[in-house]
Amino acid sequence: MLLLLLFVVFSLTACGGITRQAAPPTDTPRIEQAADKTQQASSPVSYAVPKGVPILMYHSIGDEKDNDAVISKERFAEQMDFLHKNHYNPLTPEMLADYISLGKPLPVKPVLLTFDDGYRDTYDVAMPILKQYGFPSIVFIPAGEVGTNLSWEQLKKMKSSGMQIGSHSYHHKELTKLSPAEQAEEIAKSKEVLDRSLSQDTLWFCYPYGSYDAATLKLLQEKGLKFAVTMNPGWGKTGDNPLVLNRIWIGNSVDLKHFEERLTKEDYSML
Repeated sequence: MLLLLLFVVFSLTACGGITRQAAPPTDTPRIEQAADKTQQASSPVSYAVPKGVPILMYHSIGDEKDNDAVISKERFAEQMDFLHKNHYNPLTPEMLADYISLGKPLPVKPVLLTFDDGYRDTYDVAMPILKQYGFPSIVFIPAGEVGTNLSWEQLKKMKSSGMQIGSHSYHHKELTKLSPAEQAEEIAKSKEVLDRSLSQDTLWFCYPYGSYDAATLKLLQEKGLKFAVTMNPGWGKTGDNPLVLNRIWIGNSVDLKHFEERLTKEDYSML
């Protein structure tokens, strides 16, 4: 119960607790190549049906030490290096979907990397680091805010680098505070814009502030969204409701010891 109460506090502050600032356009970020960091080991990967998959939840990457919705570049890089050196296998959203819905085997030590909100540092900082290791991920974008922090061209570059794009509603509003009609518009308009602008069929959704209700779930189904992630703590498992997938909070307070714990224990300790 304490774990859930603490995550309620996080859900009310995380997405809204970071100042959203426009950034001037720059060229594609430079990707430093390192011989021991380019790809996972070339040895064959074993497959199994895991008891659950940690879905890691990141927001902004920066230097706001007092904001646990932000993680430093150094700590993020350290975590990705840990995944690589310890032979974790970041999944594509499609791989996780097949596991959740069909119970399909996954590479051993699976994990899904998710990024909320579409901050500029997801492009400038996270993308080059992930590309070093060949790690796939998914970024949840409020479609109505494209052009503020990230442009459509940058989102297309992110897609080509292995970062898929999911919906984070249109205006990033707390859905349960809206009428059913307003919720429907937030969900439908975001999917429509992402589909058209990125030439994709957007199937994944992330609830702004972790806020949803029964009406939200029904609307997601009606609008063609198949999978959705929450801010509820825990792992994703075969047989879970695909529209209510748990995730694991990762912020600046999560050092390497606690990062490893969150990868190996679903009932991890709170900080």
